[in-house]
Amino acid sequence: MKKTLFVVIAMALVCGLPRAQAQAHESKAAKIPILFESSFTSEATGDNDRALNDVLQILRIDSNHYIANLRAGWLYYLKGRWNDSIKFYKKAVTLKAGSIEPNLGLMLPLMASKNWSRAEKVAQELDKRAPGNYLVGSRLAFIYFSQGKYSQAEKKYKEVLDAYPSEIEMVLGLGWTYLKQGRSGLARNMFTQVLTIRRQNLNARAGLEALGK
Repeated sequence: MKKTLFVVIAMALVCGLPRAQAQAHESKAAKIPILFESSFTSEATGDNDRALNDVLQILRIDSNHYIANLRAGWLYYLKGRWNDSIKFYKKAVTLKAGSIEPNLGLMLPLMASKNWSRAEKVAQELDKRAPGNYLVGSRLAFIYFSQGKYSQAEKKYKEVLDAYPSEIEMVLGLGWTYLKQGRSGLARNMFTQVLTIRRQNLNARAGLEALGK
């Protein structure tokens, strides 16, 4: 009789364990929307440490949560922790293979850490998959410029400007590219063009000063 009772109790415990585990997981999962809300609110008020902590709590519940990985990459980027940012953006890329969004994010810490070769590789791949995308094209142009690849930078800046003629940052980028190439007349035209729209633009003024006005 005692043996039978022991078996019944043991079976009840074993059968109840998966249910208890499922309930515990559901309880944790229910916290995710609250943590996201807290994270976004904290970021909006400038408390990036708390915003990041909330996201990391989500990842302890679900390490494969795409948006949580994406936000962890972003928040580590804001904190200047490039390697951690790269780590989480790469995880987001893995989770959503073929997506443009996480790769755009990955470019940020790569560029910030001046890892130009890796940033260029990511940007070139995106440029093939999303030709005409402003963020991809503008960042690729800047990556070329930062490596002294001025001919490629010129070509990309012009390409972006053909699609987005009013983008002042691209006009400035092309102006500085011309300046680095020693094409002073063209550079001056670009900087002057910006100043006819934004009279106090410091970048354009710096360009003219570099040319000796």
